Amino acid sequence: MSSYFLYYTLVKSFKMLINILLILLIVFSIVITSSNLFGRPTFLAITYGYSMFPVLKPGDVIITIPEPLAGPITNGSIIVFKDPDYGKIPGYPPYIIHQVIRILPNGTFITKGVNNNFIDQIYMPPITPSEVYGKAILINGRPLIIPYLGQIIVFLRSNIIFTIILFSILIFMNTGISKKGKTIKFSKVAFTISLGVIIFSLLLILSTVFTTYTTIVYSVSNQQGILAGGVNQPSAVNLGVILYNQSKQYSYSVSDKLLFPVVVSINVLGKGNYTINDNYFILYPRQSHNITITIIGSGYKGLHQLIVKTYVIVTLLPFSININDPFLSLLIYTSINTLALLSLIIIIVISGDKV
Repeated sequence: MSSYFLYYTLVKSFKMLINILLILLIVFSIVITSSNLFGRPTFLAITYGYSMFPVLKPGDVIITIPEPLAGPITNGSIIVFKDPDYGKIPGYPPYIIHQVIRILPNGTFITKGVNNNFIDQIYMPPITPSEVYGKAILINGRPLIIPYLGQIIVFLRSNIIFTIILFSILIFMNTGISKKGKTIKFSKVAFTISLGVIIFSLLLILSTVFTTYTTIVYSVSNQQGILAGGVNQPSAVNLGVILYNQSKQYSYSVSDKLLFPVVVSINVLGKGNYTINDNYFILYPRQSHNITITIIGSGYKGLHQLIVKTYVIVTLLPFSININDPFLSLLIYTSINTLALLSLIIIIVISGDKV
């Protein structure tokens, strides 16, 4: 009796562990999806250095409230904000996690790492509200963290194929147990749920791999000139000087390199006067589509910056639901396609059982 109880307990514990892994796979997929789509952390941010030690240690993951939901930022708030030097240090994220130590009259922030003996503003301007990605959740003045999870996420994110294989093996081991406890039999319900999670995660990850963004910089002026420098991103496109009431074009091609159709949604962020020939369309395997953005010289004199985000969403069913929010659009497409593919697999399995 005791051996059976131990055996039953071990199997139940193993099933619980696999169910936890299922949840972690979904969380992992959504985390890397949101990071790739928005170029910024969403809800979770990984600590990489020692500038916030001992409050935050390398590998800690902080729980954040993303803007614009974060609410008012005050002295002592720990915020996640855009790193102006992103791209200069390989492997580092496009954000910094530091503490606000002063708020200037114009609403910008002076920040500092608690382990640093200098403020950030000796090498960067004060942080504007638009550069804040999120605010850490504090409990009794301490940030809410998940220790060492960041090291795991970084490893899994850099080894996508290994991650999917590992989770697939573990999830398919999610088995049931007979009433008598003498044999282990395969659980069809567990298999269906596990397969659905794997399909959902794979579709999410595939979509984010092919999603890109490009920064366009230009200067508006009433006389000819040369725009030197711009931004730090290696993918930046420098259009130079655009005279008032004249225009320049930036063109690029989007291709479907997969075996499935893809929905392409293009968002242009930034203050500028521009037109785009097509910002929402469906591509089939090996198809390409040329995008042309025409930028008109208008507005304030000086440097302008536009961010062109090209969202590539994998879909097995090429239908159109033009939603302004790309993340919501991705979740809807992925959910519908997961249900469709899972239903097809179930029908095939049931038909095979009847034969």
